[in-house]
Amino acid sequence: MPKTERQTKQKKIVEEYLSSVCCHPSAEKVYENVKKDLPSISKATVYRILRNFKKKGKIQEIPTDISRWDYRDEPHPHFICNKCDKIIDIEMKCKLPSADELSVGEVNTCRIVFCGVCKSCKN
Repeated sequence: MPKTERQTKQKKIVEEYLSSVCCHPSAEKVYENVKKDLPSISKATVYRILRNFKKKGKIQEIPTDISRWDYRDEPHPHFICNKCDKIIDIEMKCKLPSADELSVGEVNTCRIVFCGVCKSCKN
C-alpha cells in the first residue's frame, strides 16, 4: 500500500497562499507572506514544501536569477520583463508532443519563456 503524505498546517498555508496570488512569488516572498499567518514556520520548511510541491507536479518553478513559483501546473508560456523582472502568464495553449511524434523520448512538460519589456516599463 502506498504511503499517503500528511497534509500539515504548513503545507496547507503555503498552498493556500500560492493559489491566491498570480504574481509568481520567490521562495522568500512565499516565506514572508506565510509567516504572517504562521509565525513559527521556518524558511527551511517553506523551501522544502516548495521543492516537494514541484516534485509532485503541484507547482512549477520558473528559473530566473532567483526561482519563482507558479501554482498553475498546466503547461503555459511566460513573459519576463527585462526591466522590472515581472513574470506574466501568457494565455496560449501548449500542446505537448506525443512520444510517437518525437525521436528523442517522451515529453511530460515544457517551458516557453518570452523575454522583453512589459507595457508598464515601456510607457
